[in-house]
Amino acid sequence: MSDIKVVEDIPQNDLKGLKSSIEELVLNNDRTIIVPHNSADYDAIGSAIGISLIPKKLKKPSYVLVNDPTYKMEYGLQRILSEAKEITPIINKDKYLSMDGAKDLIILTDVSNARLISISDNIKDKDIVVIDHHDPTPYLVEGKSNYVDTSASSASEIVTRLLRLYKIKIPTNVANYLLAGIYLDTEKFSKISGNTSKVMADLFDAGASMEVVKTWFVESFESYRRVQDVVNNVKFYTYRLAIAVGDSNMEYKREELAKSADALLKFGVDASFAIGRIDDGSISISARGNDSVDVGSIMRELDGGGNHHAAATKIDSGTLDEVEKRLIKAIKPKYYIKENELTN
Repeated sequence: MSDIKVVEDIPQNDLKGLKSSIEELVLNNDRTIIVPHNSADYDAIGSAIGISLIPKKLKKPSYVLVNDPTYKMEYGLQRILSEAKEITPIINKDKYLSMDGAKDLIILTDVSNARLISISDNIKDKDIVVIDHHDPTPYLVEGKSNYVDTSASSASEIVTRLLRLYKIKIPTNVANYLLAGIYLDTEKFSKISGNTSKVMADLFDAGASMEVVKTWFVESFESYRRVQDVVNNVKFYTYRLAIAVGDSNMEYKREELAKSADALLKFGVDASFAIGRIDDGSISISARGNDSVDVGSIMRELDGGGNHHAAATKIDSGTLDEVEKRLIKAIKPKYYIKENELTN
């Protein structure tokens, strides 16, 4: 277990408390560094760019730190980051570490797990704010203020509500980025609450366009084929669990494993898991579940995180077969599963 702890938790319904905390910390620091999780997706990037509007309103400099190689990102994310440079500077870890030693506020968006942050070893003496919608893990980052709302669809939803409190006029392009984050994390709006609907309405009022957002989600044929390869290698276990393991010689993107798990859940199973090796040499598991199976608790057994319906983890060593066995071992205490009762 990590010894990282929360200094001050802001209740998930107290956005005004979060607003006050961010405002005080932005003004008390020289600049703000906004950090989404590694292998950043639309929600992480959209919420990070959205947050940058707050220091801008307070007339303080800010940067969004993305340490993923741009060429490995999806087309839509590349487009967003290229456009967003006009709103806030986009830097990587090396650039951040080379900057002068100013007093920094670190805002983490769509992440609270220290293992998923590129600069986690470089911020221990900084003021930190955490904004997330995933269930906390043992690796929870220590922050001056931690706002974790597991009832929110996405970090983009939280940030949109926060911008409303600041009475910030959201530019049309930023509204599109935030809408893309919600679109991703609600599985293309298939799982939305009343609060999410209200936030979406705000973004449409700000000029967000579904036509624009959908163009970013166009999938390349090669990526589609990799997803199908994972799905085709599925095993169905008792308790209606599906576990798919990718090709050991193939490198996958996290979003490809997430899409594989999403696809498997459509086959009437209670939970699905997609396992594959990712670009840093580690192995990632993406998990999806319905109301019967809490995949977040299973991923936390493997030092990952997420919520009841969507979760993931990264494992730094071992083979794909070994990771699959670790996954099954983590599932067994919680849900009945027999390895000898499966069909391909």
